Amino acid sequence: MRSWLLALLITAAGMSDAAAQSCAPYPEMFAQDFYRSSYAFFNESPERVSEVVTPGFLRKLQDERACVEKHGHCHLQYDPWLGPQASGIGSPVQFRREAQQGDSAVVVMSYLAAGATPDHAATRSIRLKLHKATLAGCWQLDDFITPAGDSVSALMDTAAP
Repeated sequence: MRSWLLALLITAAGMSDAAAQSCAPYPEMFAQDFYRSSYAFFNESPERVSEVVTPGFLRKLQDERACVEKHGHCHLQYDPWLGPQASGIGSPVQFRREAQQGDSAVVVMSYLAAGATPDHAATRSIRLKLHKATLAGCWQLDDFITPAGDSVSALMDTAAP
């Protein structure tokens, strides 16, 4: 019985180390991973992104989801990656750290609007406001600023429809 318990503890400790190692060490890396794996964070079950968003942002996503299920639509009326004038994301897509102070960082993702030509470039930018979780030490999304400059967190705070 003791050896089984010891093996379980060692396995759990190894899993914790593996989980900690899977955290993106740099805010830009987190933002790239978030873009690739959680693009639809605003339009799917909030529990799917619960590990990569802060608890406060998760609550807002859950409230928004409940509102959408009840009313059919709610506060966020467009894809936040694209903004209200949706055109699509073209290449190149670039991520750069705009600011970092302690456990907070802002990463800018810029891209050429889909269909834009080099002579009529339409570069758009979004900002991911990040916070490093205290316990796990992993970056998490705390707010999302659309190309139009709208805070998704603030949009979800507005009164229910």
